[in-house]
Amino acid sequence: MSISGNLKTMEAAELLQWLAHTAKTGTLVVSNGSTEKRIFFDHGTVIMTASSDPKEYLGHFLVSHGLIDEVALAKAMEMQQSNRMLLGKILVTNGAITEKALEQMLRLKLEESVYAVFTWPEGEFQFLDGELPEFKIIPLNLNINALVLEGVQRADDWKRIRTAIPSSQVIPVTIEELDSPEDDALAAQILALIDDDRTIEELALHSHASEFHVCRVVLEQANARRVKLIQPRRVETVKPIKPTGDVDSESLLSAGGRFLKNGEFEQALRHFRAALSLEPHSEKIQQAVAGAEKVIHAYLDKEGIVSAAVPKLNRRLEDLASLGITPQEGFILTRVNGTYDIQTILKISPMPSLDALLVFRRLLKAEHILLG
Repeated sequence: MSISGNLKTMEAAELLQWLAHTAKTGTLVVSNGSTEKRIFFDHGTVIMTASSDPKEYLGHFLVSHGLIDEVALAKAMEMQQSNRMLLGKILVTNGAITEKALEQMLRLKLEESVYAVFTWPEGEFQFLDGELPEFKIIPLNLNINALVLEGVQRADDWKRIRTAIPSSQVIPVTIEELDSPEDDALAAQILALIDDDRTIEELALHSHASEFHVCRVVLEQANARRVKLIQPRRVETVKPIKPTGDVDSESLLSAGGRFLKNGEFEQALRHFRAALSLEPHSEKIQQAVAGAEKVIHAYLDKEGIVSAAVPKLNRRLEDLASLGITPQEGFILTRVNGTYDIQTILKISPMPSLDALLVFRRLLKAEHILLG
């Protein structure tokens, strides 16, 4: 039996505990419009998770925790394309990480993926009874009660954090020497990136970490009076649409189609994704989103924004800093070295592939880069 609903009416804690208590086997699909997670159950025990958020992919998770760097990630993903091995197995074979460390990271990644759902203000869910993926799962068997207790604590922490850091555009500015913990590689990496100019969003992008973890680390330093939190600066970014009760999926799809026809691809994606957030299980809308993405990829190919193209800077980085570039543009620009092709940069980017390609398009149109 499949069940579905909204996290506003059945909270994550209640939902997970019910699945555990009834010893369910199957897949819990949860979506907040921008991210979809799949939590796999075996007789009421969580055995694995999957997420559409690139930051939760194993490679980016290992980068954020300092176990590998972006170069090692790019090489491993290149090998994965040719031999189809699991990324973790490749990294163990290459000696980039030990098998024991990999198992610890897989367990931590699973936990973090579930905890993140507790910080969502809303989301749609559907449980697919008896359905598990065809690929082989390495079961981790996590206890629901422990996950729920920590998840509820995370939700409380996130509310407290948002009071002090209300926006991802807040800038932490150092006023005393930062206290970097020796036993927390993720915190150390985030603190090392603080340069009195990067926003919370930029720190998250460059560290491959979640906004929650960046905010938690920064707030600890702020409470210790080592950093000062500067109010958001004005940066033009393409923000997701939050549908209201006055907007339906059909009108969003219609608007998305008009933007798509006019070549305004980022606006088109926003509207298609907003429609999907209203009806995440609608096959019609899923097909519309997939169709729009296919059309955008075709246009990008015609414009020469293809995997094999090698981007080169057309301006000095110090000059670009004064032009009000977005955090996403800044991430891409700092990875453009005249050697990496677009495909390599996509592999190490914590942004969704199509979103990153559209950032390349913006940079190309602004003549910040050239493609060879």
